[in-house]
Amino acid sequence: MSPTLRAGSLFERMRHMCERPGMFSPDFTLDHLHLYMMGYENGRGDAGLPGQYKHFREWLYERHPEWRDRPEWWAKQILHANGDDLDRTLAEIIRLLDQFLATDGAEFVRHPVRAD
Repeated sequence: MSPTLRAGSLFERMRHMCERPGMFSPDFTLDHLHLYMMGYENGRGDAGLPGQYKHFREWLYERHPEWRDRPEWWAKQILHANGDDLDRTLAEIIRLLDQFLATDGAEFVRHPVRAD
């Protein structure tokens, strides 16, 4: 069951992309997710709003310090660990997002809300 996320959070959008990748590209790859995340963060910065991604990234690296210093970003490392299976990788990213949102990322879950 997916959490009810604060409307407009990066994590709401990441989750949506991972749940329905074909809606974003018929040939969806993790690069699409990465480009969206970075564009979202840049847009927040341009609007004078604080970034959100850094909270999730640091939470991930606390749990998986080996991911921090590798040349590929963390999602690609998950992809390789899942035998390059994109569906399993996206399910794992959703699982990690849910863990984050249930703990350190709880500030991104609440009102105003948008239900799935």
